[in-house]
Amino acid sequence: VIDANGAPIRIDKAYSWEAPIAAHGLMHMVVTNAWKGDPYPIDTLFMYMANMSWNSTMNTKGVMEMLTDVDPKTGEYKIPRIIYSDAYASEMVAYADLILPDTTYLERWDCISLLDRPICEADGPADAIRQPIVQPDRDVRSFQSVVLDLGARLGLPGMTNADGSPKYPGGYPDYIVNHERTPGIGPLAGWRGAEGETFGRGAVNPKQLDAYVAHECFWHHDLEPDQKFMKFANKSYLDFAVKMGFVGHADQIVLQLYSEPMQKFRLAAEGYGAIQPPEHLRENLKAAFDPLPVWYVPHEEAMVDRKTYPLHALTQRPMIMYHSWGSQNAWLRQILGRNKLYVATSKARELGLVDDDWVRVTSHNGSIKVQIKTMEGLNPETVWTWNAIGKRSGSWTLAPDAPEAKKGFLLNHLISELLPARSDGRRLANSDPITGQAAWFDLRVRIEKVEAGAEVSEPQFPPLPRPPGLDPAPEINDYGKSFAPARPEKRTRA
Repeated sequence: VIDANGAPIRIDKAYSWEAPIAAHGLMHMVVTNAWKGDPYPIDTLFMYMANMSWNSTMNTKGVMEMLTDVDPKTGEYKIPRIIYSDAYASEMVAYADLILPDTTYLERWDCISLLDRPICEADGPADAIRQPIVQPDRDVRSFQSVVLDLGARLGLPGMTNADGSPKYPGGYPDYIVNHERTPGIGPLAGWRGAEGETFGRGAVNPKQLDAYVAHECFWHHDLEPDQKFMKFANKSYLDFAVKMGFVGHADQIVLQLYSEPMQKFRLAAEGYGAIQPPEHLRENLKAAFDPLPVWYVPHEEAMVDRKTYPLHALTQRPMIMYHSWGSQNAWLRQILGRNKLYVATSKARELGLVDDDWVRVTSHNGSIKVQIKTMEGLNPETVWTWNAIGKRSGSWTLAPDAPEAKKGFLLNHLISELLPARSDGRRLANSDPITGQAAWFDLRVRIEKVEAGAEVSEPQFPPLPRPPGLDPAPEINDYGKSFAPARPEKRTRA
């Protein structure tokens, strides 16, 4: 996706020479590129549930500054307008000029589709829905329905009929049932056909969602025994896959160790062909687009002093939360209301550390002060923590001194969205050069014991203001009390 001069067209530079096969885009580069005006300036940044001023971004402190940075020539923000949609008062809400409140998962229809990250298993395809079980008690619509409404008002193709009327006036549930990616193929595979008599490929079924609800929101098809193995060369399975729309033809899929598409990119980098990459990317492309499986030292690791930063550091999402969305849940907060940095017991012993010591963790991009927990079963040269447990003070309607804000932390401050400067001064995205995948796991750090002091994690930031119109948060949350079994009154002595 490049222009006639080979420059990126997308703001994240996906599908350009910097990330030619970027199937999931480069979300971690959107704010930085918009702030720099590279590859072009924008007037509005529109995001959904992407907490890019906190746990969803690299270089969190730097990105927070970009979101409020002012152009000295004009006195205006470098990113002039931000529109944001979320169901909760996340850190990103405070930076938005316009907020589109979203519903929670309990208040809307959702589709876990074969078209996008389905729930299939080896024995057969499956998909599912979420159904609303409570009515919203506020003026709010699901973001999917809002996008369909906006698309219709803007007259976007695929969202309007020939006469200009909305194509999906019933919002997202209307879209789930009636949208067809290709004839007979829609978001849901189960109970297709006018009477729900078929699956996979079939006419629109107006009662499809009712059928899913009647089957506890799930659809699953068991493959025949002869279809379950060697699927790439299994004629019976491939015929089934064509019927389902998984593949376009039933020819055997040849498994190749040598990738011709990869070699084509490498040949372009070597100067062959009419379409040529920018000069400054040739060496990167030649190294990355090896047609055979290859390992190389990650770019960031190769560009920092490994003696100065001897440890790998990882951050990963906790199973009990989704994109921070468990932060308002009193029960989940009891399970994991703060995080610590996990250090191998042997490494901690070597560094003179014990459980609950405070350490300074430093990378080439910054430093944080955190508390540690030792553990067995961890590579001694690796430290790790949970992502999205640490919160900015004042966010999520948590108390300003909540443990998430004062004890919890983000490793994100240490991870730069840009690689260190090359010899020519350029800083490329800290991403896989093929897919653009953010290089979250390439971080190198060092850790040093420090005084506990006030026993507060660092860095800390000024508390965010409470969004207007919200009821005060309770000091004691007794939600769920009504679910407890009734207890007999205590007897008293006469």
